[in-house]
Amino acid sequence: MKYTDEIIGGNDNKQVNGGRNKAMISIYKNYHIAYWCIGILEIIGMVIANLILCKHTWYPAIPVTAVTILLVLVDAFIFTRLTTKKYSDEVFPLFYNCQVHKFIDETNRLFEKKAKGPVVSMYNSIVARGYGSIDDYDSVYKCCQQIKTKGYKSEYHRLMIEYYLKNDQFDKAQEEMDALRKLIVKMKNPKYIEGCETSIKNAEFYMRIKQGNYEGAEEHYQKQLDTIKPLYPITEASYSHALGKLLVLKGEPERAKEYLQKAVDLGGDTKYRKFAEELLQKIADC
Repeated sequence: MKYTDEIIGGNDNKQVNGGRNKAMISIYKNYHIAYWCIGILEIIGMVIANLILCKHTWYPAIPVTAVTILLVLVDAFIFTRLTTKKYSDEVFPLFYNCQVHKFIDETNRLFEKKAKGPVVSMYNSIVARGYGSIDDYDSVYKCCQQIKTKGYKSEYHRLMIEYYLKNDQFDKAQEEMDALRKLIVKMKNPKYIEGCETSIKNAEFYMRIKQGNYEGAEEHYQKQLDTIKPLYPITEASYSHALGKLLVLKGEPERAKEYLQKAVDLGGDTKYRKFAEELLQKIADC
């Protein structure tokens, strides 16, 4: 399961599936038109069937109406899956491959003014990831204020952890980590649970490193690079930068160069490339 599927579905599908279908379909015009045309034809068919079958008694109207409602719900499910797949296949790879500005622009183009209900939370959860990757945490914070659906609360906490760490507000970051731990207990998706737990570990190591405690951090970052599958460019750039920065702090600039260069090579337009380039320049100037 791709990360985009996990976000679009929410960490608890029961919280969002009932209300998001039609709003999600609207982001692609061709699917939106097809959905409504099919729905209208089904309703017209229901009306005609009821007129024919209910000349003497209204009882046939009950199963005909029930079947029509079921068909409309099935249509919504199918077109939502088609929409999700199209977005996952065509837009989210921009994020994975460190073309973050294009990812943000395309996501905003598709969702802006169309997102309603739970889709507002989903949209802001997705686009905030992009803003965080280019170090725009003011935008991350604004997006978080729009994440109000219960099924996306874990994404809210993950993003706010990053926001507070960026601003060195470790007490508030810890509160968000504690809130996320409480949600993890109720989750059922193993991959999503693993992602949330990794977010917490990353935050814990970040705070320790900022306080001068480097114990276990190198092993943690190296483990992520060695074990995460699939290892997307943005993930590899992120952990390579983190590991390179750690090695610089530990007084091992020569070892750091390899990882920092990897972050530069893969980092595209992300903050990981920018920060790695700055560290490499500092090493060169020494």
